[in-house]
Amino acid sequence: MGIAYYICADVPETDENHEFFMDMDGKALASVEEEVLELLAQRANVKPLMQFFSMPEGEWDDYVDDIQDLLDEDEVFDPQQLTWFCAEEGLKTVLALIAEIDKTPHLLSAPEAVIDDLESMAAILSRLAEHGIRWHLAIDI
Repeated sequence: MGIAYYICADVPETDENHEFFMDMDGKALASVEEEVLELLAQRANVKPLMQFFSMPEGEWDDYVDDIQDLLDEDEVFDPQQLTWFCAEEGLKTVLALIAEIDKTPHLLSAPEAVIDDLESMAAILSRLAEHGIRWHLAIDI
């Protein structure tokens, strides 16, 4: 199993495009240390990917212990209400991360797989942006 990142779009599951919006693996991306993702975002001068993370209140209940284990000692877990983000802003971060990984692939153990995940995210976010649909990053534990 393992952890995977995925995009959660503000689209009802009954929408005919729902499956397209969710079509990404996300395991390689989730395997990257958060500090490395933050470093890449900092170098590219974009919002770090994990700042797009959100989850509906109530869905946290089953994962509180797992999430607490993922946090650094100084991080605080505060499950507030769900936050949606503009797809264009996420796309800017994802494209910048791809460019930074292309420049410094040695920072990752599997740069090609991570780029594949990011390219999938970019395709999804482009489609969301075209339709004006909001999104947030989610984690499958």
